Amino acid sequence: MSLDRRIHPLGAQRCARLGPGLIARVAGFILAITLVVVLTVPALATGDDADDAPRLRGDVTVDADVVTIGDLLAGIPDDVAEIAAFRAPDLGENGTIATMRILAAAEQLGLRPPQTFGRNEVHVTRAAREIDENEIAAALAEAIAAQRGEPAEAIEIRFEGRAPHMRVPPHAADPVAVTDLRYDHGSGRLAALVYVGESASRRLGQAMVAGRAVTTVEIAMLERPVSRGERINPADLRIERRPAANIPRDAWYAQLDLEERVARRNLAAGRALRSGDLAREVLVERGQNVMIIYRSRNLTLTMRGAAKESGARGEVIAVTNPESRRVLQATVSGQGRVTVEAPSLGPVAATQRIIQ
Repeated sequence: MSLDRRIHPLGAQRCARLGPGLIARVAGFILAITLVVVLTVPALATGDDADDAPRLRGDVTVDADVVTIGDLLAGIPDDVAEIAAFRAPDLGENGTIATMRILAAAEQLGLRPPQTFGRNEVHVTRAAREIDENEIAAALAEAIAAQRGEPAEAIEIRFEGRAPHMRVPPHAADPVAVTDLRYDHGSGRLAALVYVGESASRRLGQAMVAGRAVTTVEIAMLERPVSRGERINPADLRIERRPAANIPRDAWYAQLDLEERVARRNLAAGRALRSGDLAREVLVERGQNVMIIYRSRNLTLTMRGAAKESGARGEVIAVTNPESRRVLQATVSGQGRVTVEAPSLGPVAATQRIIQ
């Protein structure tokens, strides 16, 4: 018996198993493989070229009044990078450049199309040194103080209208200078030109200003409520500058002597301290037993006595020697203590005088 090895063609039943759905899936798979090959091979061939292509930097900040192509694109030759491509915004301002304009500029310079990473525009900021009203006021105060012969910190500048300010290039390190100053000492009114630059003829920024110069003084303000008879310490006060014209004549100024000072009455927080608000602390009360210290040139004696008057440090009060009943004039020198300075007598005579 022989084996028939012939391959018979597929019958109609077997062909029917390859329906339209299966045929479509096979065709789709073949198409996908073809696309992968077509797209991958060129990419592999040009990978190094893509890495070397110019690239958009993104948002930038510039110091100059122009934007160079190197400010916007990375990966370009140094000599091309220095070429000015666009005008920069004003000092301290922002602007935008459309990506299409950057691509057009690159094409004009013979550069390959840059990679844009999907950006439609680039934001550009012009760097600047901001000079505010405080810096301008300080320069004016210095100029007026030189005319008036008083400290600049005692002069407050009040501008008319909108507060002035200037913007200058970030490299401008010169201080604010004043020129064309017109100042009336009586009314305090002023007008001047302020600028930044090496000289008035080489200004990097300028502004016209007008206002008034007000003389101020330092006064003591209470930080907390103080009760009558309570001692006031430096920590209870803050020093503020106020216009001199608005300060009471008896206001306490910054140079305070608070040693053994107490409130004469109840004082509220936030008020200016006045001379009538304080009194020296009483160290010796009337009728109090005190220590009497007697001093002469060569002798010091101590004894007990009684105060006939109340007194603060440095005040002269009458005290009594209880043994001799003699009344002495003594200076309050401490808590419950008074001092008697003897006249220029010999030590024996002085001793007899104080004891008798």
